[in-house]
Amino acid sequence: MNLAVRCLLLGFAFTVGLFAEAYAAEQRVALVIGNGSYRSVPELRNSRNDADDISEQLKRLGFAVIDGRDLDRSAMQTALSRFAQRLRGSEAGLVYYSGHGLQINGQNFLVPVDLKMDGGAFTPFELVKLDDVIEALSYTDGVRLLVLDACRDNPFANVLAQSKGSRGAGMTRGLAKIERSQGMLIAYSTQSNAVAADGYGRNSPFTSALVREMQVPGLEVATVFRRVAVNVNRETDGAQTPELSVSLLQDFYLNPQESDVSAWQRLGPSASVADLKTFIAKFPTSVMVDAARARLEAIENANERERLVREYAEKERRLRQQLETVEAGYRKAASELAERREREERDRLATAKGSGPPGAASPALAGVSAGSRPEIAVGTRDDKEREQQTKEQAAKEQAASAERERLASQVAAFEADKARLADERQALERAMSESLAKAQAERERAEKRVAAETARLPVFALDQQRTITPAAAPRRAASTCQEINARAQLGDISESDRDILKHGCR
Repeated sequence: MNLAVRCLLLGFAFTVGLFAEAYAAEQRVALVIGNGSYRSVPELRNSRNDADDISEQLKRLGFAVIDGRDLDRSAMQTALSRFAQRLRGSEAGLVYYSGHGLQINGQNFLVPVDLKMDGGAFTPFELVKLDDVIEALSYTDGVRLLVLDACRDNPFANVLAQSKGSRGAGMTRGLAKIERSQGMLIAYSTQSNAVAADGYGRNSPFTSALVREMQVPGLEVATVFRRVAVNVNRETDGAQTPELSVSLLQDFYLNPQESDVSAWQRLGPSASVADLKTFIAKFPTSVMVDAARARLEAIENANERERLVREYAEKERRLRQQLETVEAGYRKAASELAERREREERDRLATAKGSGPPGAASPALAGVSAGSRPEIAVGTRDDKEREQQTKEQAAKEQAASAERERLASQVAAFEADKARLADERQALERAMSESLAKAQAERERAEKRVAAETARLPVFALDQQRTITPAAAPRRAASTCQEINARAQLGDISESDRDILKHGCR
């Protein structure tokens, strides 16, 4: 390979390295460890599941995840080293640990799976210091998050706490509170010196609640863990209460997508049909979905009413146009018929006047009686002319009669059309009135539903604090002050409501 090619390849590799480093610097990096298959004590059922589900959710949220399952001490140290290297220049670092943890003389340790129970004695050097984990997190200049689901009922601690050897002194079940936490968020699955439940389902109560809350968009990370604490406390009937230590210097969002509350407030009262449908599709479990559906129904009813008005107006316009055309044709046909009859009457009168009294001889016939043969010839010619005139007159009368019948038939048809169009117009007006009345009733019903559903929105949901879980969302009507307060925060408030808030809601 010649020198030029080598230089080109080296330059390409250097450029790729720079791009890779820049990409890595923008990442959120997480270390997820699940230790459950301990060699000297019974297996923790849910640790691997917990780690798997947290890892999957973090990847969906844009974290680059370093995974470790059932790690011995050496593997845990290696994973911490890799994690620290990946953190350089990152915007956030997160460590999640599920497994056994304990404290010795106030110092916290994570337990690798290869720890042996050798007569109830071992040294802290066989454990992994939690301080090492915190040190690894310090390699990021961004947000540091430490999540410990590591306070199960620990057989290592149980045995050594009962040991009379000096190496067991000071050992306590559960973890001690971490004091060196500036610039960090530390979430414990239970309170310090307490024991957390492993759970009977796929996950521990703490991790199960955390996975759910991580899926809620737009919640600041401290809010996520406060909601987790409320859920766990409720689901364990108060037996377990997670603890949170927060000393972050900035807000951080595990799931930075827009929340349903923010999206609802952004929509405002002038939201379109498309906007509301998008909201319902994006947040199908939101407590605002019923209100969105009610507003959507109200808008669609209003649009349907407008459509009906336009449709009936167009039908009426066409009917009116047809009726005007028919009336014009009727007037024309009636006028022509009247003119025809008047002309025929004049012709009849003129004919009767020119023929003279009955039996009188015409001048032509008088001339015939005074002569001989030439007079007979003249009389014959006059008879033929009269016969021709009679035929022409009969033809004219027949044509006039046919024209009269045509005009009379046309007039009758126009009259029938006028009657039909009048009936159609009346039917259209009745149908329009009924449809508009129905549409108006539906619109009023939808508007009442909008008001009712808006009033049912919990006040804390409007303060970026949705119900803790979908199952816990209150579905009953709020008090009057709560209803008005909810509408006020949505911008839907009247002057009378303002007076009630000012004077009647202390």
